[in-house]
Amino acid sequence: MNLLFLNDSSLLSYGLASGFSSSDSFEYLPVHSADWENRLDRLLRKQRPDFAFAEGVSISTVARRLFPLLRRYSVPLVYWAIDDPPDWNRMSRPLARGASLVLTPAKECLPLYQRDKIRAHYFHFACNPSFHRPVEPSFDLQSDLLLVANYYTSYPQRKTGLDTILTPLLNEPFRLKVYGNEHWLSNSDHYTLPSNIYQGYLSYNRLPCAYSSAKIVLGLHSVITSPTMMSMRTFEALGCQAFFLTHWSPALEALFKNHVHLVWSRHPDETIELVRFYLSRDDLRLKIARQGQEEVYRSHTYKHRIQSVRAILETL
Repeated sequence: MNLLFLNDSSLLSYGLASGFSSSDSFEYLPVHSADWENRLDRLLRKQRPDFAFAEGVSISTVARRLFPLLRRYSVPLVYWAIDDPPDWNRMSRPLARGASLVLTPAKECLPLYQRDKIRAHYFHFACNPSFHRPVEPSFDLQSDLLLVANYYTSYPQRKTGLDTILTPLLNEPFRLKVYGNEHWLSNSDHYTLPSNIYQGYLSYNRLPCAYSSAKIVLGLHSVITSPTMMSMRTFEALGCQAFFLTHWSPALEALFKNHVHLVWSRHPDETIELVRFYLSRDDLRLKIARQGQEEVYRSHTYKHRIQSVRAILETL
């Protein structure tokens, strides 16, 4: 297959692209770059990719100019609706109308697309074993507890994760580090972190090192009621052989086993108990981390994901 990525995000370049085979070819032409329309027009005129691929908000501001250009050269668009289900109506639905195929990590959204006569397929996040793997720890990244996540005010269910996983640990005597956007320092919710905990933004290429340098990696999810949707960090952390502690959701329970592949908490007090217990048990942390990595490498890599939709992609 010959495909064109319309974004160069880490999710695509470090993740999804790894799922294609050596016989496939692809290139990146981000539609947020300068002069993207003229560059895309020239590219499509010279070569016809089998399809163009975009994810999430990456095309939201240029869709009205992008869709006619792709139609002019008969290039189908595959849209990965990574913000389903909370943004289905506001963003995924209007963008999906310009796509030949929609991929969604939220199974409950499939009937909604079908109702609108939009072709859609279940397609979740995953890991890339050549990148999401344990590496040599770094002294400056070492911690007892590590959270790599942005602060969002637009997903109310995310507050459950904050209240369950992060808040109870803020005043405990653990070495806690949080990396993410600057909204951790100022936001409309007035939920802010002390400067000794907030460490700034972490470059994605340092993610495996950060996960390899922490005793416990924490996870937050913006959706806690979906039967399938969860944070992409789940698969990435497990791929890095991190001991992953997060808050319970039906999606997590459907794919993973508690205290086998990862650990989840249902209550702030339980979070503190779990942290205290597992910080004192290096052997159990390492065992669960290895089992978690084995599970995602066995069933949840991007090669698995692409294989699940390859026959559909080849018909576009």
